[in-house]
Amino acid sequence: MNAVKIGIDLGGTKVLMIAGGLEERFNTGSDFTPSQLETILKAFIEKNHLNPNGIGIAIPGLLTADGGVVSCDVLPHFKGWNANKALSKFSPVVKAINDIRAALAQEFSDSEGNFTGGVIMVGTAVGAAFIVNGKPLVGDSGWAGEFGYFPLIINKEIKRIDEVCGGAFLAQQFNLTALEMYNLAKLEDEEVLCGIELAGYYLGVGIAGLVNLFNPKKISIGGGTASLPGYWKGIEKGARENTLPEFWKDDLLDKVKNGSKVAALGAVSIL
Repeated sequence: MNAVKIGIDLGGTKVLMIAGGLEERFNTGSDFTPSQLETILKAFIEKNHLNPNGIGIAIPGLLTADGGVVSCDVLPHFKGWNANKALSKFSPVVKAINDIRAALAQEFSDSEGNFTGGVIMVGTAVGAAFIVNGKPLVGDSGWAGEFGYFPLIINKEIKRIDEVCGGAFLAQQFNLTALEMYNLAKLEDEEVLCGIELAGYYLGVGIAGLVNLFNPKKISIGGGTASLPGYWKGIEKGARENTLPEFWKDDLLDKVKNGSKVAALGAVSIL
């Protein structure tokens, strides 16, 4: 049996598990349940003959300090689930962390003591986490970073960032699944490409508000939706046009260094 630490990135469309050089992905979705996650984890451990000495799990939404899920919009069946208790049967050490906090820990693990910056992940929905002058921005209840709920006025209606920039909402606008939308974008469907770029632009506008407020050195962006054709172009345009010129730098925005594995690796790093 191989003694290893396991990192889990639980998301609205997939769950990624890593252990050393091993990496496996499984589909999730809004109907995905905690029992399904536990079945997948058990199979991953048994298939690879693992002896977990630590499990770190990155979960979207609001978490308590002891691993309880208070709210999880993209995976509603996880509300009330406690990761630390439920997964203790697999490992003596289990730690849960918000998925974007995990990405933040991984992305800026070597940052300087006075660093100000953040991570924004754009997947099924949108989340963010920040470091301000070397300290994580946690907020009064420890839940700071719900960037997906940032309000924008779109066609005289107040919309959340999630509702115009998140992958789930973007696909719904076209009456498509996320995969269908991606495939049409790869085929250079003009309507889909325009919609994707516009969604990126709105996200960039929201990012400009954050930049003007915090004056960060770096904002790293990741997630499957952010990798859609044209999305990054929209982000840069929206951010550049609405950021104070004195705050704008050509290297202000960047893609997360570890790509789709950033949250899983961050979950391992907290063990």
